[in-house]
Amino acid sequence: MLKAKRLEGISSCCSSSSPLENMALFQCMEDVEKVKCFLEENSSVLSSKSGDNEVEKVWSSPALKEKTPAKGGRASTFTDEAPTPAAPFDHRIVTARQSAVDRLYTVSKTDILGGGRFGQVHKCEEKATGLKLAAKIIKTRGTKNKEDVKNEISIMNQLDHVNIIQLYDAFESTHDIILVMEYVEGGELFDRIIDENCNLTELDTILFIKQICEGIRHMHQMSILHLDLKPENILCVNRNAKQIKIIDFGLARRYKPREKLKVNFGTPEFLAPEVVNYDFVSFSTDMWSVGVITYMLLSGLSPFLGDSDAETLSNVLACRWDLEEEEFQDVSEEAREFISKLLIKEKSWRISASQALGHPWLSDHKLHARLSTQKKCSSDTPNLVTK
Repeated sequence: MLKAKRLEGISSCCSSSSPLENMALFQCMEDVEKVKCFLEENSSVLSSKSGDNEVEKVWSSPALKEKTPAKGGRASTFTDEAPTPAAPFDHRIVTARQSAVDRLYTVSKTDILGGGRFGQVHKCEEKATGLKLAAKIIKTRGTKNKEDVKNEISIMNQLDHVNIIQLYDAFESTHDIILVMEYVEGGELFDRIIDENCNLTELDTILFIKQICEGIRHMHQMSILHLDLKPENILCVNRNAKQIKIIDFGLARRYKPREKLKVNFGTPEFLAPEVVNYDFVSFSTDMWSVGVITYMLLSGLSPFLGDSDAETLSNVLACRWDLEEEEFQDVSEEAREFISKLLIKEKSWRISASQALGHPWLSDHKLHARLSTQKKCSSDTPNLVTK
């Protein structure tokens, strides 16, 4: 069982002469955070207008040399991995139909792709075109359940990105709502973490995390918080490639800074401290989960997992983790520094998705070239310590 050792949970505190001043200061900080995020997420647009002759510093760290991107457009890829394929259909704006799904689709009763708290996902096929799709069958008990699923539909209607699963159709009946979605066959990223025959290298992890951050950046640009990011909610496009798509927007919410969103759901191992404390969430709440996923992919260990949910949540609140495990002995300094920029208790100190994509670990092609020459890990890499 993983021993969580780090006791340095970073926190910040402020004082003022009255509760009203505290409230005003907090609201000001939230507004500044929103503006900061907007500028970060649109930095590529702003920088493109400043001219191709300028070279912008993208990162600075005492432990690392400053890195600069190549002049002009996007740098070439550092591996022979093909780009993540788009869905085999154009982005759609979907409204749930009040009709039977089997009128237009053949839903397999035996070919079950996955399941969870919502119900099950079955393989299905559109009768008119033969298009292979996935049908997520969600049991709805009452008006509240139906409104939650319709919120999921509304959010997916806003998200058009290759690293985000796409919605194709939806059907509503008395007892369930069925979401017909893009089908990918590679299984959950979680399966690769625990597979003894799938020895992930650091470069593999970079490929996965880069795509995850690109999908999250799009979500955040659209003011969407996922709030349930974990390896089980990231699908691989196929069994061999390193291409992924983010799924399951059942807990996702629209982020409106002035409305001060709080949530009390999620998976204990991946919950950010502000969720455990029932404090306000923001874009950085998703980025905490990216830090946990990165840690798991690099080591096969879960950084905050305890013997019980209570112990796990205690570890999260204490921000109790370290990189001293044997599994991290060959991990690059850049990867360690990347994790340390995400697993920070104070959410305003975490880097954004755009900043993560500019971090040397994801953007330095010399580092990637060096990692690509390293041998793959031995087959005795420990499995994920999980429940």
